Amino acid sequence: MPCRALTAYVALAAADTMLAAGDLRDLRRLTKPALMPVLMLTDGGRDRRTRRALALCGAGDVALLGRGPRAFTLGLACFLGGHVAWFHALTGREGRRLLRRRPTLALPYVLAWAGLNAYLWTRTGHDRVPVLAYSTVLLAMTLTALDSGEPAAMTGGALFLVSDSLLALERFGDLRLPAHDGWVMATYTAAQGLLSARGTA
Repeated sequence: MPCRALTAYVALAAADTMLAAGDLRDLRRLTKPALMPVLMLTDGGRDRRTRRALALCGAGDVALLGRGPRAFTLGLACFLGGHVAWFHALTGREGRRLLRRRPTLALPYVLAWAGLNAYLWTRTGHDRVPVLAYSTVLLAMTLTALDSGEPAAMTGGALFLVSDSLLALERFGDLRLPAHDGWVMATYTAAQGLLSARGTA
């Protein structure tokens, strides 16, 4: 069952990415809400803390299918909880504590966080403090994934940072790449899959 669930997740992620790239929002109501529940059925979903993180992110996926500031705020709150849950899931394992030996590895992440917030500071208006708080929690989760020394977790954390940065730049910075939502979902679904797969190999 876990192997079939992983295959289903990859197929769903690919389908939702293509629908997102094509801005086919109505069809995504079928694919996007199913992503995290299916991922929870894989080997990576056997851990209670991981399931909690995936459930919160799944709620955020559904919220962000809505329109308007209320849907965005609800989605942001769910993903904030998801990042906190991922932080606890990642610290709940005995990792390699990579940053204790090589703290300079954190520098690119911190610089990216600082640069993004500096760029968005005058553009986020009344959302300035929530965006700063959210990005700080995201950075903490990403650095915790890096500290684990597990390639899957490290890559997943970095991809989550990329995905959320693309979302922020689109919403507040008026930066939209070709097939922008497709890039967001490609990095997001890969991040969730890799974070879930940590330590299962």
